[in-house]
Amino acid sequence: MTRLACGAVLLTLAALSLVEALRLRDGWQGAKLMPAVLAVVFVALAAGHLAPATAAVAPEWPDARGRRRVVALLVVLTLYAAALPYAGFLAATALFVLVLVRALGDYAWPKTLALTAAIAGACHVVFKEWLGMPLP
Repeated sequence: MTRLACGAVLLTLAALSLVEALRLRDGWQGAKLMPAVLAVVFVALAAGHLAPATAAVAPEWPDARGRRRVVALLVVLTLYAAALPYAGFLAATALFVLVLVRALGDYAWPKTLALTAAIAGACHVVFKEWLGMPLP
């Protein structure tokens, strides 16, 4: 399939997703969010396919440090999913973000704690208040 054909298919999927998002008549506003987000993602992917091609350079495989970071992320994400029902959304998310920001970022403790509070608080507001999702 050519790049142009892929772009056309992705734009068609974007249009279908947007129509579905507008068609939904559910009282829960989060039900319309997923098709709308998919429409935006499909448009972005289509733009990538329709953009002029450039010479691509093959990415290098991650070194040992990069592999350790990926494994650490997967372990922390697994622990987050396991702790979520017991610790609750806000506490588990704050702990998850704290570990990730501290382990994967190069920030001092004050900035790490500020980022953790901001991210966990924003996640809580988006999912609990704006989308009205029941959280553990």
